[in-house]
Amino acid sequence: MDKETLQRWGRASWWRSVLWTFACLMSTTLAVAMGEPRADRLGGRVPDEMASGAWLLFWLVGMLLIVVMWWRRRWSWQITVIASLVTLAVPIDPLVALVVLLQVWIRCRWSIVAGCTALVAVATFVATWRDTRGHSQAESFWWVLLGSDPTATPGPFPWWAPVMITVLVVALFAGIGGLRRELHRAQATGEGHRVTAAQLADEVVRQAERERVAREVHDVIGHRLSLLSIHAGALEANTRDQDERLAGSASLVRESAAQTASDLRSLLEVLRRPDDPDLARAVPGLEALSALVDETVAHGMPLVATVVLDGSTMLDPALGQTAYRVVQELLTNARRHAPGAGVRLAVVVRPDLGVTIEAANRIGSTRVVEGNGLAGVRERVTQAGGETHLQVDDESVLRVAVRLPWRPAPTGAGVLV
Repeated sequence: MDKETLQRWGRASWWRSVLWTFACLMSTTLAVAMGEPRADRLGGRVPDEMASGAWLLFWLVGMLLIVVMWWRRRWSWQITVIASLVTLAVPIDPLVALVVLLQVWIRCRWSIVAGCTALVAVATFVATWRDTRGHSQAESFWWVLLGSDPTATPGPFPWWAPVMITVLVVALFAGIGGLRRELHRAQATGEGHRVTAAQLADEVVRQAERERVAREVHDVIGHRLSLLSIHAGALEANTRDQDERLAGSASLVRESAAQTASDLRSLLEVLRRPDDPDLARAVPGLEALSALVDETVAHGMPLVATVVLDGSTMLDPALGQTAYRVVQELLTNARRHAPGAGVRLAVVVRPDLGVTIEAANRIGSTRVVEGNGLAGVRERVTQAGGETHLQVDDESVLRVAVRLPWRPAPTGAGVLV
């Protein structure tokens, strides 16, 4: 038998139940077999080789307790109480109650453990007292264990013997139960540590992947933005005295590239440290909508915007950041797919209405295909618990309506304005 098979047998519980069943069967049979001649002697009757009906009934009761013992892990303290009371009332061995007491020590809270242990101790003392009243090995199990001459009749044990036996037996089973309780708790603690270690390992892997993505994005996009800013600055310097409009456009491109680089650095820091509250607050929110609108107009987009912020300082900053990103993506989507077309934007923030965002612009088509932009908007809104509606009317005007539920800012948080 290999080591793995031995470990599986050690973890299995059925074989222990089989062994306990055999032990309880033997102890119950011996208790009944020795109890009847002892009762006959005390009652002045002649011992009969055949067991009487009452003692057969006692044996059947013991067998029933052994069957019930198989459910000791599910109803530990209930079966302990039943087995103890039956042992007090019927002249059988207390081994079933002691075996079930092990599960009480493993699974139950301390108040139940104390009560069940006391009850089992009383049942064990009563059963031991009955057994130690026997005068010979034919009448007493303990004389079988401790006696040397099978034919001798030394009489009953002294009064302190059942007390000592009870203390030793109950202490033995309670000690085994206590050790197994500590073992189970240690195994649960070890399993919790293993789960925590696995979670930390996964987080380390995710963090390493975020770091790798952040480095790639910084190296590639950061390089492109720096080149764009340099060339835009050179174009602005060379055309300042020749074409003011072109120089202004170049200046706008340079400033946008610098702002984009700054936003990129902020986003990369959030990617590297997603749980840092200071970095989360660095993401623009509703307070930056006016700057976003001015920037969009400065880039030449015909935009009519209505922004109503009522009680926005009491709104959850995370929800305000989601609203800002939605508006930003809707304007970017309109600029990309319908350059030069007018855009109508309405943003209303009120505690009774939540956050509503509506945008409309012509797209030159009667159907809309959701790309990464609109799909990203829908995903953001869904994560925030909101709704997104898209519609293209008969005049090829794309209408987007977003509603986010009102969520108050956590205690101590708020939007800085």
